[in-house]
Amino acid sequence: MIHPAWPTGFRARLTLRWTIAAGALIGLANIAIYAAAHTYVYRWFDHNVRTIGATEAASSTDGSEGVHLHERAFDQLEGGAFTEKFVQIYDRRGRLVLASSALGPDSTTLPPATLADAFTGRTPMLWVRVLGRNARVVVLTETRDADAYAIAVGLFADDVQDGLASLAWLLLGVWLVSIAATSAIGASLASQALDPVARITDRAAWIARGNFDARLDLPTVQDELGRMTQLLNSMLDRLQHAVEANRRFAADASHELRGPLTAMAGELDVALRHPRTAKSYAETLQHVRGRVASLTELTEDLILLVRSQEGSRDVVLREVALTPLITDAFARVSPLAEARSVRLSHDIPDGVHLYADPALITRVLDNVIANAVLYNRDQGDVRVSTRVDEPEGDAWATPLVIVEVSDTGAGIPADEQERIFTRFHRLDQSRARHTGGSGLGLAICREVLGLLGGSIRVARSDATGTTLEVRMPGVILPVTATV
Repeated sequence: MIHPAWPTGFRARLTLRWTIAAGALIGLANIAIYAAAHTYVYRWFDHNVRTIGATEAASSTDGSEGVHLHERAFDQLEGGAFTEKFVQIYDRRGRLVLASSALGPDSTTLPPATLADAFTGRTPMLWVRVLGRNARVVVLTETRDADAYAIAVGLFADDVQDGLASLAWLLLGVWLVSIAATSAIGASLASQALDPVARITDRAAWIARGNFDARLDLPTVQDELGRMTQLLNSMLDRLQHAVEANRRFAADASHELRGPLTAMAGELDVALRHPRTAKSYAETLQHVRGRVASLTELTEDLILLVRSQEGSRDVVLREVALTPLITDAFARVSPLAEARSVRLSHDIPDGVHLYADPALITRVLDNVIANAVLYNRDQGDVRVSTRVDEPEGDAWATPLVIVEVSDTGAGIPADEQERIFTRFHRLDQSRARHTGGSGLGLAICREVLGLLGGSIRVARSDATGTTLEVRMPGVILPVTATV
């Protein structure tokens, strides 16, 4: 569920996420800068404290007198920037012997443990609170007239702390300005990046309103959007083919089915209008049954044609032996061939295989051979032969199996040789009515072969007959001898 306060537009969400990511990165960088500066400044400050402490400890015993302090008035610096220091000198018993005048009578004394560490040879450093201010103190020891003294030298840390605070505020300001600039840049980049998507969306909306022949603008750059546009155009091509195929199916079905259905309804009405004998009813039902069988075949042809034109994805190509396919096709066509005394023969080596879907290629061969029988002369011949075209040279390619189906009919006029592959086109209407042909056989062959990666064409046609050529990817496999 989207929170009401969360931006709902993709452009706004993209800008927000970019701003958050960039803000987090810049914030982490600022924190790292501040941490590094903090560490460096305090190390530098400790270095100065040690340097001044060593100088002050050495100068506290440099005269003929006992231990003493060297103080100068800070007003002599004429207002220039400086870091204030202070000094305290303790004896071995922990008593405060001398102290800088700036500390006043109530100056903070060092802890006894720190003094004990100093007198054992260590050089302790610690933070103290003096006059309400933080100070860094180093404790060194010096000897004068056989007496040991602990000299505590401190520097006030006001400048360091103020400088780090100023740096923190500066980094915060830089972070806020960077966030604002990053947000503006992110919005601009998101707009530029999404402008092509907006154009694609507008064009897709226009196509969705029924303009299926339109396409998205071709990409100028082969990036992710370019590849997406190409894939969408490919999808639109398939969608258009599917829509057109279904429109053709609806038009063809309404055109081709209306006549037979009307005829069957008329025959049934006539049969029911007057009482008839059982034999007469049986003849009427048998006649209607034949029309139903023709309608079933026509419907199956239309459905197969639509699926082929849609480019169905459930086609699985396998190696299929060609000789059994032709033998089975001859067996199915033989009643029609015997009725017209047409002789069927083939010359196909046993090792020829096709790369095809068995059910679809069976339908193609049945249609082509049946078409050769239907449009043949009585007592004619139908011969099926094949050859294999191997790829030339060393080029890697799948061989092509060429199946030629030849008849001895009257031939096909030149201007009709391409039209015979269109739906419902018949060369001889009277013969089509006599044989019950729907005019879809060769149209189905072309669509199915296109789906399988093959093709069909008229290779030769004259007064002595016609040869249809089917090309399919295939191979010649060695035939294993059986004992």
